[in-house]
Amino acid sequence: MRLFKERTHPKDIALILTFPVILTLVHQLPLELRESLVFDYTDPTLLTAFTSSFVHLETGHLFTNVFLYFLVVPVLYILGVVSGSRRQFHVFVITVLVAFPPVLSYMNLAITRSSVTFGSSGIVMAFAGCLPLALADYFESEFGIGPVDTFAPMMFITSVGLISVLSVQSVIPENSTVLVGTAGLILVVLLTILLYVISAYKQENDVRSKLRSSAEATGYFELIIVTGFLFVTILLVAFPVDPTTEGGILNLYEHFVGYSLGFIASFTTVELTRRIERRDVFS
Repeated sequence: MRLFKERTHPKDIALILTFPVILTLVHQLPLELRESLVFDYTDPTLLTAFTSSFVHLETGHLFTNVFLYFLVVPVLYILGVVSGSRRQFHVFVITVLVAFPPVLSYMNLAITRSSVTFGSSGIVMAFAGCLPLALADYFESEFGIGPVDTFAPMMFITSVGLISVLSVQSVIPENSTVLVGTAGLILVVLLTILLYVISAYKQENDVRSKLRSSAEATGYFELIIVTGFLFVTILLVAFPVDPTTEGGILNLYEHFVGYSLGFIASFTTVELTRRIERRDVFS
């Protein structure tokens, strides 16, 4: 898209590449040194709380996280550029890379166990958590479909319903309580979607015509399809039915925390900024 090409700057590409470059450089360190930088739940330190998100002990683990990062972040950037919120993208990326590693590490202490955590999957999921907001912002700015403060939470809650189904499939047959809880969450998701549909239907503007125009917009509609497919794929990969791997067990808790914090932090920041700007305009 011409608009995207015109608004892209080299410093943006450099910012996107910063995280993978750091991960690659850290992976070149001796194995013993990398092992000393992982976050040990029985001996937590502020240093390892930060460094553990940049450490990978196996090349396959590193490749997987870098690959998922390059699936999510460029799409976030494209959505931000087209929506005119590139500065918002800059702030979010820097915030995630600086503030999220220690937060994610220490939140793991909520579940007492003798283990360690390392790897950047929680950070990648934080970026994925921004997708509902970025897509909602794109819909509103380009097609007038929204509002963002309703559409973004609706997509997030829907994704949480999908996550719950994916994460508990292995224990549902043996635990009726989990089954009831999951069914309740799915019901909440369906009600949320229904409420949004009702609110959209009551809007003065014709939502159908907006959806039709988005489908006819060359390049723009393809971006919607790619983002939606990517969104679902990331959730399927991050929350598999069987979390066990050859190297251990996937930290689904950190994946969920990272994803949730990514959405909450980005959505809250944007909403507060918009409220402050509106107050300044009318004051």
